[in-house]
Amino acid sequence: EKLGPLTYSEDEGEIFLGHSITKHKEVSEVTAHLIDEEIRVFIDRNYARAEKILKKNIDKLHKMADALMKYETIDSDQIGDIMAGKQPRDPEGWDDDDHGDGQSNVKKADDVKKDGAPHGEAPAKPA
Repeated sequence: EKLGPLTYSEDEGEIFLGHSITKHKEVSEVTAHLIDEEIRVFIDRNYARAEKILKKNIDKLHKMADALMKYETIDSDQIGDIMAGKQPRDPEGWDDDDHGDGQSNVKKADDVKKDGAPHGEAPAKPA
């Protein structure tokens, strides 16, 4: 706000055929210090704003963290549930016994042959 709508940077830009053009704009130490102060004000104000938003929505933040720990990824429907104050729904095709590769953690009794090997696999050979 104190500096107005001016550009205070050094620009380097490429022009056609690989020739470069450099434009330097020098600023005084006073102006550089003023720029740093204004940037600090902007950062501090927005840091405080972000902190206030996070604290106000800490319950939603924790629900989102829990959903990410459980599902690893969440979609817009689950985020919408969380933001509406609801428990996030399970993703389509989700199975609580699923461990990420589409196979259940729990083997059904009919999936294991008498020799202890799952159907379609040979029993382990002794070493």
